[in-house]
Amino acid sequence: MFNSMKIRYFLLSGFVFFIILFLGYFFILGRPQEDDSLFDIIFSYGLLGIFPFIWFSFHFKKQKYKVSSVLHIKGIHKQLPTILILICLLIAFSLGAYWLTNYMLSFIFPDYVAEMLSEDVPMPSNNFQYILLGINICLIGPIAEEFIFRGLLLKRLAKKTNIIASAIITNLIFGLFHSDIIAASMFGFILTLLFLKTDNLLVPIISHILNNTILMVLSIYLPDSPEFTNIMTIADLHNKMAPNLTLLIVSTIMLVIYIKRNTKVLARKNKVKGIRSADLN
Repeated sequence: MFNSMKIRYFLLSGFVFFIILFLGYFFILGRPQEDDSLFDIIFSYGLLGIFPFIWFSFHFKKQKYKVSSVLHIKGIHKQLPTILILICLLIAFSLGAYWLTNYMLSFIFPDYVAEMLSEDVPMPSNNFQYILLGINICLIGPIAEEFIFRGLLLKRLAKKTNIIASAIITNLIFGLFHSDIIAASMFGFILTLLFLKTDNLLVPIISHILNNTILMVLSIYLPDSPEFTNIMTIADLHNKMAPNLTLLIVSTIMLVIYIKRNTKVLARKNKVKGIRSADLN
């Protein structure tokens, strides 16, 4: 059903929804202020919550499909050990990739890297907004992103090209929408393999929720642990090279092994697509 949905219609509808939401905010609450956490929460809930829910619900109903056809709990318990191991590896990889990205950029744009490392992330001014932000990061965002990237984009682009090209393009785009392109692209590609292996969108959704929740809990309760991940200056990038590089190398090797063992999934999906195309011709 995803491969029948039009990406351009999704983007156009999203743009219209954004304009309506912005005008509504402007006329009711006034001009957004700098670092306006309420503005950020309203738009994140609108664009990652309300809009995707309406759009996908409409198209599922239009095609007479139930959400349970792509998202179900059957056999999900068998996937949990694999999910947990992969999430641990992906978190380790993201920490190493974050170090590597900043380390490389520090030779080209040292002032930018120094400012970025020392910059505090703005947080909501009250507990209620903080909870809303947490729900968006840990629940709403992951669900919406999986429907958009592992559902709509992956399947639609696969119909236009092939599943391998679609997986690469989709996850590069996914990476561009996140602060760490390398880590996010790898994360998206692993979730793509999980989805293609199981034909169950709930698997990458659970993985995404777990990943974001674990990272948020660690950032709150263990912000400086392990110590080598606490990088605040360019000097830290150099002084803490050994543990970060080791973390990156080990996690990369493990993830590449997993990818190599599951490339047959991509080949099988391409073969099925080829057979269906031949039948249509």
